[in-house]
Amino acid sequence: MIIDHFDPPGSIDDFAADPTLRTNWNTWLSGQFDIAITSVNGFLTAHGGGSCQFYNPSTHGLPGPDLPHSSGDITWNGFPKRFSATGPGSPTRYADAEPALNAGQARVQDEYLEWYVNKQNNKIVSIHFTCEAWDYFDFLGKNAPAKVLQLYQQYVSPAVQQQDLFGADGSYNRLNKWNTELGAMHLTHSANNLFAEIFLAASATVRRQNQGVELTSSIPLINCAEYGDAARNSDPNIGIAVNGLAREGRMITLANPVGLYMAAFDGSGLTVNGNPAGGFFTVVRGAFPLALRAVYQLPPQLSATGLTVSDVKIGSKNIEFGGELAERITMHLVGAASVAQTVHNAPAACGAIQQVDTGASLTAALGSPHPPGRKG
Repeated sequence: MIIDHFDPPGSIDDFAADPTLRTNWNTWLSGQFDIAITSVNGFLTAHGGGSCQFYNPSTHGLPGPDLPHSSGDITWNGFPKRFSATGPGSPTRYADAEPALNAGQARVQDEYLEWYVNKQNNKIVSIHFTCEAWDYFDFLGKNAPAKVLQLYQQYVSPAVQQQDLFGADGSYNRLNKWNTELGAMHLTHSANNLFAEIFLAASATVRRQNQGVELTSSIPLINCAEYGDAARNSDPNIGIAVNGLAREGRMITLANPVGLYMAAFDGSGLTVNGNPAGGFFTVVRGAFPLALRAVYQLPPQLSATGLTVSDVKIGSKNIEFGGELAERITMHLVGAASVAQTVHNAPAACGAIQQVDTGASLTAALGSPHPPGRKG
């Protein structure tokens, strides 16, 4: 795959008013790819050699054919695995997955999907879902603060003010009150960022072995490589899918536009007043299968009658938590893998790949060091 620039997540039009934003975004995102590649190369050099199978399509794109995008479509469930039922008689811990927050607190939702439940009189009026990475908003905060304010006012509340989002020094506060206790503009969990996606994908291209046996199962592989958290739905799925392509000798990258997305919502079995509750889930930013933001709420003609989301049933049970709908959201990322099978590295020993910073120039567009990898 060869591209001449990286687009914003979901190919949204946030950069339309200022062409320099597209240039700066491409510089920053390309730099994150380079950090991941340099880190993998350093690990391979220290562990017997080999060629990095992850590449930057904007600077070192491959002219040969790729597998169909469906081959690199990696999916997972949006509800945090750590709060799911662990067996018969063990309930799903919906309340634990969405505790009330104060400003400055991040959500515990760690599957690249977070949500905010809007209640009035103890009834759920709407549920707002987002999978927009916080480092993208850090970038906007540095380069286009007026755009950040406009997005908050459009999607969270018209009452949002500039001083609510930015400190006295002009720095963007990703854990501001409108993105925590009063709403959800973008992801807050420390691990829910684009660099973590890139670094995880790059790390997973390294084949692994333990006691001379190559690892080809998701949990042993992630525990060996330490590129994420085995207690998530997302990380093991991403890792084993990427590693499987690497074991076939392919060169691998992430498809443009790079992002974590809502691919689909399953509304089957939802009813209100005995009728199918179809059309209540609306994508408001991006579009399936690259949806970035969605809202679940009743249409005006039903809400005018006094009905709320709390009156919607899943089977015979009324909805009580946003997580009950998060379980019905399929998340995904899309990788790109070459058809040619050209690289056959020997499996390396267990151990995490250490991040190698490739220089301050790569972070200039963001105005801060690159974010941490997929931990936390």
